[in-house]
Amino acid sequence: MKRALLVGILYSITLVAIAQTVIEKAWTTSASPEGLQLIDSRINELVTDLNNHHYRNDTRKLNALFVKTHNRFLHTYDQYSGIEGLVKGHYDCLTATSLFADVLGRAGYNYNIIETNYHIFIMVNTRDGEVLLETTDRLGGFIDNQERMNNVLGQYRRNILNDARPQQYQYNFSLFKEVDVDQLPGLLYFNQAVKAFNAEKWDECSEKLSAAAMSTNSPHIAELTELLHRQPYFSGR
Repeated sequence: MKRALLVGILYSITLVAIAQTVIEKAWTTSASPEGLQLIDSRINELVTDLNNHHYRNDTRKLNALFVKTHNRFLHTYDQYSGIEGLVKGHYDCLTATSLFADVLGRAGYNYNIIETNYHIFIMVNTRDGEVLLETTDRLGGFIDNQERMNNVLGQYRRNILNDARPQQYQYNFSLFKEVDVDQLPGLLYFNQAVKAFNAEKWDECSEKLSAAAMSTNSPHIAELTELLHRQPYFSGR
């Protein structure tokens, strides 16, 4: 019998009295602090450049933010990429979402991060209305057309894994909920746990799940924990 191939979420420190930025929170999931200062500086440069230009309306400014973020940071999609991958332009849905959340916050935008079974995306509130950002889709990921947005949101609410293969695991819940930025590290750890699970690195998977549970109570974690404990490595203990 073939083992189920688990599918994660696919499709992206300053102490004392100073609050952490989103990217700093996300970087806590990395084994190395190297690269954080560089990314932080590059984000500041992007936002400064954005604010030095005049845009016809808020949506156009947001579109410029979307394009600039992709052009300057996101070059190679790498499934289950760690946050440190951003230094070399590697990203997945969660790391790209963490980056965009940081850039949006510094640029003064209000936004909501939405988690589904297999995906995560951002809804941005502008003076011209809501915009949906698909952080991994540089060509079609800026959605401000209401009809198209409704169609995309409807697809996400169905929580269907497109082009699923027989060995891929389908979650036993239907998720569509807002995620706070403080929960992003937990989801990043979860994707690392999925990567370890698929590689049959059971102890590493268990370690990453424990870290994930410290910052989020996503049903993804509970279901993967149950799957992990069914493996012979654990059941024989």
